[in-house]
Amino acid sequence: MNRIKLLILAFLFIILPFKVQAMVSPTNDFYVNDYANILSDKTEKYMLEKSVKLHDVDGTQIVVVTVKNLEGDSLEEYATKLFRNFGIGDKEKNNGLLLLLALEERKFRVEVGYGLEGILPDGKTGRFQDEYIIPYLKEDKWDEGVKNGYDAFYAEIVKENNLDLDYSKPTYISSDSELGMEIIYSLFVGLFLGFIFRTFKINSMKYFIPWLLLFIISELFFENQTIHFALLINIFGFAGMLFSNGGGSSSGGWSSGGGGGGFSGGGGSSGGGGSSRSF
Repeated sequence: MNRIKLLILAFLFIILPFKVQAMVSPTNDFYVNDYANILSDKTEKYMLEKSVKLHDVDGTQIVVVTVKNLEGDSLEEYATKLFRNFGIGDKEKNNGLLLLLALEERKFRVEVGYGLEGILPDGKTGRFQDEYIIPYLKEDKWDEGVKNGYDAFYAEIVKENNLDLDYSKPTYISSDSELGMEIIYSLFVGLFLGFIFRTFKINSMKYFIPWLLLFIISELFFENQTIHFALLINIFGFAGMLFSNGGGSSSGGWSSGGGGGGFSGGGGSSGGGGSSRSF
């Protein structure tokens, strides 16, 4: 029996160090840890400098980690362990944010500390991934995807906390499938609106033209997807009205209308908030 115990202890002594080593450790830069070797030096330097400034001003820590694989763990488990081992964010405020990319599994995780869940709820982190990160990663554009996603979260923290820091506006990318669903949904909603307009003899033009002008302005100066989506509804609503009219015009229907190295974590931990995506 003693021999069996000794063999078990010897086995654990040999195996456990390898399991411990499976979890990566923070580099001297702390904020950017590219273990998958997919980021350019320029992007690493860019994110490092911005993370240092953010921490100096607000105490918030954004850490980016890329790994070749998850060593058998689930994405969520790996992210939680990594967050805790790095000690991302202040110990009291828990204001840390982890952006994790697992290359072989083709997965991305946003892990949020308790202190940031108010401004970065799960739904928002998932939407940010869908709009700013995943479209790039699907095309193996690692550098662009990680940097664009970083910019999105950095800008949101700066704006929500009213910080005196400059930020870059992230690039929004809508996938073909998303656009298709928007159009289909808008078609059904629009036809319904057209039916309402026709039934109650509502002059749709006075509603349609202001939205059209607003959309044109938003296209030129803004990236408000809600406005763009509203335009689709109005376009198909107007089309629905025409169809329900049988091509004719109602009374007044055509009248005009108006309108540096050595950084470390602060002992923060994650409460499991965030979102995961595959690409």
